[in-house]
Amino acid sequence: MNLADILQKYRDHIALKWAHRLHEEVSSGYARRPLEELLQTTSQASEANYAAMVRGDFSKVDAFIVKVCKLRLEGGFSLSEVQKAFEIYRTILIPIFAKELTGDALLEALQSLNACLSRTIFAFSDYFLNMANAKLLEKQKKLDEDLQAAAGIQQCLLPQRQEKSRKDEDLEIEWKFTPSETIGGDIFNVIHLDEDHLGFYMIDVSGHGVPPALVTFSLSQTLQPHMGCTIRKKPGCTPDYEIVSPGEVLTALDLEYPWERFEKFLTVIYLIVDIHHGHLVYSNAAHPPPILLHADGTFELLEKGGTIIGLGGVLPFEEEDKAFSAGDKIIIYTDGVFEFTNDKGELFGEERFHALVKSLHGLDIGAMLDEIVRAIEGFAQGEKLRDDVSILGLEFKKRIPAA
Repeated sequence: MNLADILQKYRDHIALKWAHRLHEEVSSGYARRPLEELLQTTSQASEANYAAMVRGDFSKVDAFIVKVCKLRLEGGFSLSEVQKAFEIYRTILIPIFAKELTGDALLEALQSLNACLSRTIFAFSDYFLNMANAKLLEKQKKLDEDLQAAAGIQQCLLPQRQEKSRKDEDLEIEWKFTPSETIGGDIFNVIHLDEDHLGFYMIDVSGHGVPPALVTFSLSQTLQPHMGCTIRKKPGCTPDYEIVSPGEVLTALDLEYPWERFEKFLTVIYLIVDIHHGHLVYSNAAHPPPILLHADGTFELLEKGGTIIGLGGVLPFEEEDKAFSAGDKIIIYTDGVFEFTNDKGELFGEERFHALVKSLHGLDIGAMLDEIVRAIEGFAQGEKLRDDVSILGLEFKKRIPAA
């Protein structure tokens, strides 16, 4: 009896035993498949292997590999599970060959079996990995597209560069935002509170990437005037609203965003600017202190406030009033602006940043922010940013009449 006769004689036996052993021995993945389905697969594989071992025709093996690779990938199988399945086929055939053949005939049959399975397993492994990589690339592409869409949404939450009203011409606003990843944990915006008052906030959520970015989306909505956090309605009164003070706004955020909710801490700076009367009031929840840069180059740091948001009202948030004049500027920023190193490991640092801002006091706010970004990029010398970089700049244009 030759190899072809043996494979034909034991064809059904081999396919059935192979299916049972796959179902019982390999993995839970195979155990979950219906036995009838596995029997159909092992019958097709046995037929393909017959053509390869007897006639040297691997076309059916190649077609089978393409079909099974797709099925097993979609079923969540690993490459090692499928490789083990082919090894089981080897252990089924060897005793049969030993029973039916001897001497050179047995050796030739074993060589044919080994050559068939070696080529099959190698080709299967190569094709499986290529398909798996293609699937991963497809998933990565979809993830990148989703992240780009999320980045677009996050950009919409930043101050919009729209035509300024006459009142806004008294105050020039510019900003820069560079997330360390596609989306980031920094958020800032300008709130039109009423005809004379603008609210400004900047928030840095701990962490990088998607989780803190999702928190920024929530924060942006919470701080919208209609939500009651920054403007409180007072029906029947004149006016029928009340602008909520910075300290109260931070207290509300502290209660709304405890650590337990998102497991994220927030640093926040919130300012209310009275354009008409030339003063501002702010409160700082452990955020890098904004710089109030006067027209003569002197500056003050806006440090009054309290702890980070998320501790649940451990301490009250203090407020401070400041006056401003035409030509004064405020630079609001996150720690990503100065907490980065160059290729020598040197930290840019807060002191260097303050000196840089002071040296640029004669520029208008747009040019100043451009120079700040240029200085940061020059110092980093191509090093990847470790944190999001956010800068919001205000320049007061209006001359305040004497009281």
